[in-house]
Amino acid sequence: MKDGPNQRTASAKVITLAEAAEFLHTSYSTVYRLVVDGELDAFRLRNAWRTSTAACEAYVNRQFAEQAMSCKPADAS
Repeated sequence: MKDGPNQRTASAKVITLAEAAEFLHTSYSTVYRLVVDGELDAFRLRNAWRTSTAACEAYVNRQFAEQAMSCKPADAS
């Protein structure tokens, strides 16, 4: 069976937003804002938010795809 976008990989781990902040090297409030804005997949478990390492990795990969600049050699003129 092929993995869909909402299925976790075997190595994915459910983590708190505080752990996601550590994973992404940012603050809790930044991660919370990413969740509220729909940029980072997460779910509520009773009164606490949870996300996954796979969701954090997917977020980072999207950011690289959208924002990373490649270094090109200067024209030898």
